[in-house]
Amino acid sequence: MTTETEAPVSVPIPDLESDSLLGTFPEGERLVGSRCDRCGRTMIGARVVCSSCVGREISRVPLPTTGVLYSFTRLHAKGQDVRPLGYVDLDGVRTLADLRESSTPLQPGMRVELAVDGGHWFFVPVAGA
Repeated sequence: MTTETEAPVSVPIPDLESDSLLGTFPEGERLVGSRCDRCGRTMIGARVVCSSCVGREISRVPLPTTGVLYSFTRLHAKGQDVRPLGYVDLDGVRTLADLRESSTPLQPGMRVELAVDGGHWFFVPVAGA
């Protein structure tokens, strides 16, 4: 007995214009997010496929400029400055981000806000929070 199975034909996904997470929106410079129009999941970065339901109906959205510091560490590399790095929660989207310390010491649970210097983005503690 012989059986032929025909594999489905794949459809190529077009290349994304940019892999930068920083985008310009009417509100100003923000981190780029993608929201699935099918299941409602929001993801960081420009996506063409939903990582939750594999839907292809995706909308580009700005992510919030403020969030909560979930966890952080300070990287020490020989001959370089200390680099604070942490996970920031932005309304259900968690991202790994560079942090900048200020007069307020970093601590989990604190409010942080997006800052941009040229093409570099990072989070700093919210003043007075």
